[in-house]
Amino acid sequence: MNILYNNSEQRFRAGIRLVVFIFLSALLIAPSGLVDKNWMATILVSAGCLAAAFLAIKGMDKRPISEIGLGLNKTWWAEFGLGILIAFLAQTIIFSLEYGFSWLEITGYGWERAGSEMWTWSAVTYFLTMLSVGFYEELLFRGYPIKNLAEGFAIGKISPAQSAWIAVLLTSVLFGLAHAGNPNATTISTFNIVLAGFMLAIPLLLTGRLALSIGIHFSWNWVMGGVYGLPVSGLDGRRSVLQTNEIGPDLWTGGKFGPEAGLLGILGMVFILICILLYARKQNPSGKIELHESFKNDFKAHKKSEV
Repeated sequence: MNILYNNSEQRFRAGIRLVVFIFLSALLIAPSGLVDKNWMATILVSAGCLAAAFLAIKGMDKRPISEIGLGLNKTWWAEFGLGILIAFLAQTIIFSLEYGFSWLEITGYGWERAGSEMWTWSAVTYFLTMLSVGFYEELLFRGYPIKNLAEGFAIGKISPAQSAWIAVLLTSVLFGLAHAGNPNATTISTFNIVLAGFMLAIPLLLTGRLALSIGIHFSWNWVMGGVYGLPVSGLDGRRSVLQTNEIGPDLWTGGKFGPEAGLLGILGMVFILICILLYARKQNPSGKIELHESFKNDFKAHKKSEV
């Protein structure tokens, strides 16, 4: 058996495809380092990751880009909107609990820090930044890697569900480690980000689309930092609608890293997960929560090619 190339499928094996995708992504996002505006840089990173995914999926995977969750149709956009709503509700629950327990104080409003015109522009750029981050991180850590890793682990007696969960485990750990160098990061925050990786991967496993994941990721960050003024993965949003100061116990609030390093962050993720599972169950005619057919079909096709 050729460990680098699958002769039956006429393409490189999953591991090689992933290495090339990572190389292409690094190459195509490099120009973002020449831009001094953060919001412009994140948009360039998103464009570079999308271009890398397109080249990899067409040139090496030899399948449509919808196979990594980017089939943009009415269902996709509806799920994207649903993801935004779910994360907004989760962050509102977190904020309400902190405020209700007097764990934070509202010190003012964003437009009071600067003129309203300046604040409006900064609010727009923050929105674009969080939208871009939500998109490219889902593409980098969920869309392309999970699909290929799940296929790559389709060996021996491993089932489609088992190979998919192995892929989710690996990508979630990498997701957590990627945030371990953020300001004010702790062991707890890294662990919680790993949990967030699991939570964000589940919509892809159940729907075959990245729409919910991108919507949730974007809205979680934007509402947390751009509306309620809470730290986002250790980074302060100084132009949020509400200017707040957390004074509660770090165990619950996450301290300077933000809710993602506290028990309230886990509570928010549990709420989101419940919403995802309820949605997946409702969408399935059988009323069951199960792995999406695209993963099962890839698994069967890959197994057949190995015979």
